[in-house]
Amino acid sequence: MGGVDEAPGLGHRVTIYDLEGKRVCMFGTPEEGEGPGQFIAPHGIAVDSKGDLYVAEVSFTIRGSRMDPPKVLRSFSKYERV
Repeated sequence: MGGVDEAPGLGHRVTIYDLEGKRVCMFGTPEEGEGPGQFIAPHGIAVDSKGDLYVAEVSFTIRGSRMDPPKVLRSFSKYERV
């Protein structure tokens, strides 16, 4: 792996690049959200011993705060290295 980029203004996506600067994978979607594969503000990135990448977030959003009872919404994505 080469680098990680979380673009200002696009904080809902995380892009992984190889050493030549080519995109390896991207976490998140073009639009922020609370649906499958979407993030609002991912803030946890980890790599395991196999080189698999994990991106996660936990956010207390407006939508979650209006639920009864209030909920913390969670998102989690994995890129498995082959």
